[in-house]
Amino acid sequence: MYFFYFSRFLIRLALPIFLRRLFVVNFDQVPNKGPLLLASNHPDSFFDALVIGATMRQPIFTLARGDAFKKPAVAFWLRQINLIPVFRGSEGRQAVLSLDITTKESLDAMKNGNTVIVFSEGICVNEWKLRPLGKGTARMAHQAWFGESNLKEMQVIPIGMNYEHYRGTGKRTAIRFGDAIHHTDIKTSPEDYEKWLREFNEILQFKMNQEILTIPETATKEERKLAFNNFFGPNSIPSKGNFLLQGLGWFGRFIHRPIYHAFDKKVSKITARSVFYDSALFGLLLYLYPVIVLLIAGIVGIFAGFKVALVVFAALPILAWLGNRYR
Repeated sequence: MYFFYFSRFLIRLALPIFLRRLFVVNFDQVPNKGPLLLASNHPDSFFDALVIGATMRQPIFTLARGDAFKKPAVAFWLRQINLIPVFRGSEGRQAVLSLDITTKESLDAMKNGNTVIVFSEGICVNEWKLRPLGKGTARMAHQAWFGESNLKEMQVIPIGMNYEHYRGTGKRTAIRFGDAIHHTDIKTSPEDYEKWLREFNEILQFKMNQEILTIPETATKEERKLAFNNFFGPNSIPSKGNFLLQGLGWFGRFIHRPIYHAFDKKVSKITARSVFYDSALFGLLLYLYPVIVLLIAGIVGIFAGFKVALVVFAALPILAWLGNRYR
């Protein structure tokens, strides 16, 4: 748990550098404590969970695709940040058995007053629309409300994750929290299981769609740009600032360009331009960039002294933020 809080602290520091602007909409209507089930769309892989988790006040547990846990070292790290593996039934008999474990871990977390994030589409695709919902969220809600846990106070909060693009830094991002779903909102009897699941999904899909930016696949580049500006709002692009700030922004981008290009090249090769690009890039920068800054400051300190090294250590991330903010 200590590693979880440390990671969240780092993420909160890093997001203002990585993102051009982060909007959090209707957060005031989200309860301060659980049990909560956050039902989100899934357009940008693990990065979705990182952004949501950094926004929340309480500890969170996130359902993540099970194949990411195959390597023991990776699985250990993912467990440290409260990720719970989830397997699809199509992955084989063992995956079906693992679903029970996933559900139990999720329900145990909520029984302890925590929050669980589930990505209701089931898969991740870099696109601007809500895909058809799987039954996983509905099944978990049914079990929480009407199973042995009897968590009638549990609420399902629809979330819309919205990005300007899916390739690296400098994007506008919005998390939009929708109106909560309570067990009394579903009129179908819980005993009529399949019909109950369908009604739950209809309500959830409607509420999620209200919070998600939808752009047709046939939209041109200009149509997309207009859709982004309309969705994020006329004041969503930070001002360019005065001449001094523009100069500092340029300098920040200039000195960080070699570092960023090295990470970009490595991540592009690792992810093969897949949906994992953003999460891999952000994860590497999150943990390695502070080490790089420390090394640079240490080298400067050898030649120029401790005070200059301290200035360099503080100035580099500030310049990175200025470079992203003032373009």
